[in-house]
Amino acid sequence: MSDYYIVKIDIGSKQKYIFSSNRLKEIIGASEVIRFVTEELGKEILNKMGKSTEIFDGENDGNILFQAGGNAMFRFDDKNDAIDFNKTFSSFVMRYFDGLELLIVIKEFDIEKKYITDLYDEIEDLLTQKKGTRKNQFKRLSYGLTKICPNTRKPAGYIREGRIISKESSDKLDFYNAVYEENRSKDETKEYNLKVDNKKDTQIEIENKDYMDILIEKKLIEKETINGFKFTDELDIIAGEKNEGSYIGIACIDGNGMGQKIENLNKSINKGKGIYNFNLEYIEKFNDLTEEIKDNYLSAFAHTVKVIITNYNNYCKKINFIKEGKIIPLRPIILAGDDITFISNGKISVEATRIFTEFINKQKLKFGQKEYNLTTSAGVAIVKRNYPFSRAVKLANSLEKNSKNRLRKIKKCFDDVKGKDNEIEYDASLIDWQVSRGDSSSELSEISTKELTARPYIILNDNSKKATKVLNKLVEEEKLPQLKNIVSYNFEHFDKILNSISNSDIKSNLKNFFRSMNSNEVDAKLFALKYGLQDKIEGGYDINTLRPVMYDAIDIVDLYVCLKGENNNE
Repeated sequence: MSDYYIVKIDIGSKQKYIFSSNRLKEIIGASEVIRFVTEELGKEILNKMGKSTEIFDGENDGNILFQAGGNAMFRFDDKNDAIDFNKTFSSFVMRYFDGLELLIVIKEFDIEKKYITDLYDEIEDLLTQKKGTRKNQFKRLSYGLTKICPNTRKPAGYIREGRIISKESSDKLDFYNAVYEENRSKDETKEYNLKVDNKKDTQIEIENKDYMDILIEKKLIEKETINGFKFTDELDIIAGEKNEGSYIGIACIDGNGMGQKIENLNKSINKGKGIYNFNLEYIEKFNDLTEEIKDNYLSAFAHTVKVIITNYNNYCKKINFIKEGKIIPLRPIILAGDDITFISNGKISVEATRIFTEFINKQKLKFGQKEYNLTTSAGVAIVKRNYPFSRAVKLANSLEKNSKNRLRKIKKCFDDVKGKDNEIEYDASLIDWQVSRGDSSSELSEISTKELTARPYIILNDNSKKATKVLNKLVEEEKLPQLKNIVSYNFEHFDKILNSISNSDIKSNLKNFFRSMNSNEVDAKLFALKYGLQDKIEGGYDINTLRPVMYDAIDIVDLYVCLKGENNNE
């Protein structure tokens, strides 16, 4: 039989669902809900339906086509089975995970007559249409007779941890407890029951997980490197001692050019073997590739955690942590393929993001016949501990987009000038960040319009270093005026200038330079000449290159703690 019915599961407004609360337990619980729904629930339902949970390969009865990084597609021979699966999946989510925006599409597919890549595009189009035509987007939630949940703005009828909250917030806490609270008594832990085809409810066992245990299981961190360190679910602990200098950092990281790279996988599969064989090969290679991507990003995160643990004594006092506490000042929120989000102490947020980025930047992976470095774009929002999470995540996302936009601009310039015979492709990782010290929503746009900053910064790999030499030469020859100064702003420059400022005997006076740059360009130049800033900064940069990097460094110098020591030495 070549006619199948494909069920595609998608979750809408993920970040809105995860970050609607400022309570870390609810945030982690929401993230775990999405992971469970996209990676585990489908398998549970297939098991209860008596179906196979293997990946379909043409010879087995596997009912899974793809399932990685939130991308879940299931295969059924019978339309009624697909409908039953849909009903069971939907009813379970509605029952236990209030507020989760679930989207499901069922599509008929002849595996011998249609390419699976075309099927994927058609399903994505259907999902887009479904998102745009949802009914009841606006509905009455209450008649004003109940309290309102401060997080979800929904009616609050559940008392949890001394607070009155909505069912959505309560569901997130329940799932957090089911996953992480191993020592809770049976009557305090919610049971999750699955009902299939009007059969008796069957309980789903939610596996207890700990991010560190996951990393150990995958052999990304050896047990002896942990040394008793644990993650925390208390945001106040991550932020450090309560004072004016208590900040948290939210880092959003996303892979660069994944669509284009996966297109190379599509091109590498021989269509001459026929549609059916192409589809089987694509299913196998795509699943293998997504698993490799996931493992590489988990390795990068594990490496970051290892650096944080290993160097704890170097920085713990600087971030107001107790030396004996052994609490990791970082907590992962989303680890889904190349989509990474974590919360950390504000003073190590950029440094932790840099360490993650440098690791992933060196990893090479084959997409079809072509090998690429796994590059990323990152945005880090450094905000006060009580800053609304939804706004902080929105800021981090906009900073991530700034990184992607700069990379896009540089790549376009490079492609325009490199010449047809030059096989070098420009690709690099970039980091942007913003410190929000107040409530002004115009901070980012105000600084950007003044063009005072050098951010986002480029983190080069071996491939991008070769391309950068070509670009630098063209910039020097004034053949690329639109790229003036941009290619000079890699993270190494910032790091050297930051260290120079930290060790400078005029550090206290630099705040005046910072203020003068905001108010008067002439004052800034005079200040730079008076104190000989150019001579005091390692690297011999010209003043035009130096000033925006100086701005960035002075802006963050009090909120930047090096994990490996003052000068980032090993």
